Amino acid sequence: MGFQLSAIGLACATLLVGCGGGGAATGGKSQSIEFAFPGSHYLMTPAAPLVATASSGLPITFTSNTPSTCTMDGDKLVTVKAGECSITASQAGDSTYMAASQQQLFNVLKHTQFVNFPSPGFQSITKTPDPLVATSESGLPVTFASTTPDVCTTTGTTLTLVSKGTCSITAAQAGNDTYDAGSAKAVFIVGDDKPPVLTIMNGVKAVDSTVDGDPINRWAGSSVDGWSCSDPNWCSTTFNAADSSFTYKYVIQTKDPKHPWDGSDIGAYFGFDVVPHGVKDGTSDGLRVSNQTTIKITLGQNDEWVQTGHNELYLIFVLGHVNNNCNVAPHVLLKPTGSAVTTYEVQLSDIKGFDNSCGLSNLNEADEMKKYPIVDFKVYGPRSNTSVVGASPTTPGYPTALTVKGPITIQ
Repeated sequence: MGFQLSAIGLACATLLVGCGGGGAATGGKSQSIEFAFPGSHYLMTPAAPLVATASSGLPITFTSNTPSTCTMDGDKLVTVKAGECSITASQAGDSTYMAASQQQLFNVLKHTQFVNFPSPGFQSITKTPDPLVATSESGLPVTFASTTPDVCTTTGTTLTLVSKGTCSITAAQAGNDTYDAGSAKAVFIVGDDKPPVLTIMNGVKAVDSTVDGDPINRWAGSSVDGWSCSDPNWCSTTFNAADSSFTYKYVIQTKDPKHPWDGSDIGAYFGFDVVPHGVKDGTSDGLRVSNQTTIKITLGQNDEWVQTGHNELYLIFVLGHVNNNCNVAPHVLLKPTGSAVTTYEVQLSDIKGFDNSCGLSNLNEADEMKKYPIVDFKVYGPRSNTSVVGASPTTPGYPTALTVKGPITIQ
C-alpha cells in the first residue's frame, strides 16, 4: 500500500508555520503528521473516512481546500463534483508541541455508470423478437446499436433478424456531469435450435458447499500476513440461507501486532473457486461449451473495494486441457459497477488471455473453450483493497468482500 504525498504535502509535512497555520500552540517541540494517500474517490459513493495520525498522539482535524469538489464531515470525505480534491490534515499543537499539517491532492471521478442490458438470449430465425430493453443507473435514455449488421440490425428498440449467426448488440448511455458514460453488450445466437444451459453452480447451502454438495474453496492473503490468511480477524465467511448466498471477507490491518507490517508496498490476492457438479478427473468430464454465448453470475462487493476503482474480477475457466500436470485456463474480465448484489452477463466472446497457458504457445481462447470441458471455475480479484479504510478489528483496516448468489450459468 505505499502512502503517497503530494508536493504540497511534503512541504507541509512537519510545521504549520510553513503552511499558513499557527495560533494557540505554545510548545516548542515539533511533531509530524502521517496522512495516508486517499486515492481516487467517486461521486455518489458513501462518505469515506480518511486516515492521518500525529506523532504526538494528539487529535487530527481535516479541512477541504477545494469545497466545490469535496468537503469533510468530521474525518469522512464527501464528494461534490468531479475534479481535483485537496485536503489538509492538521494538528493544532499544545503547550508541548508546535502545530503541524499535511496536505493530499487526489481526484474525484464521475460515478461509474452501470447499464443493465439483459441478453435477449437465443433467437429463432423464424420468429419476431421482442423489443430490446435496457436501463441506465442514471435514468438517462439508452441507445442500441448492432455490431453485426449481417446477422441483426436495430432501429430504436426494434431488433431485426437478418440471417443465422452470432448477433452482437451494444446498449450505451453517454453520461453527464455526474455519471460517466456506460455501456453493456449482449451476444447471442440466431438460428434454429436453442443450446442447453450449462450450470456451474446451482446455489449455496453453506459457507463452503453448493446445493449439490460440491466444495466452495475461498482463498486470500497478502505480503502482510505471509500470503495465506488463517486469522479469523482477517478472513471470514458468512452464509445467508434466505437468498442462497455467501460473503467472503478479507481485511488487511496494518497496525495489527500479530501481523506486523514493514511499511513496504502491499501485494494481495482474493477469490474463490467451485468445481461444477459431476466433475471427477479434471480432464475428460466437465461442462462443454457449444453455441452458448454468455455467462451469468450474481455478485456484490463492499463499498470500500468499489471506491478504490480497482475492483476488477477475473472469471477463470479451468479446462480439461492438461500439459505437465497443468490445466489451461482462459479468463474474462468483469468490472462490477457498484457494491449492490447484481446479476452480470459476461460474453464468452470477450474472453481474452489466459490465467495459465501451462507453457503452451499459440493458444486460441475460443478454440480452447470449444475443444475442452470446463472442470473448475474461479473468481479472482487481482487487486484487493489496500487504500480505502473500513470497519475492522484493528485500525486502520482495509476490507475486501465479495458476496456471491447462485446460480452461475452459461447459456
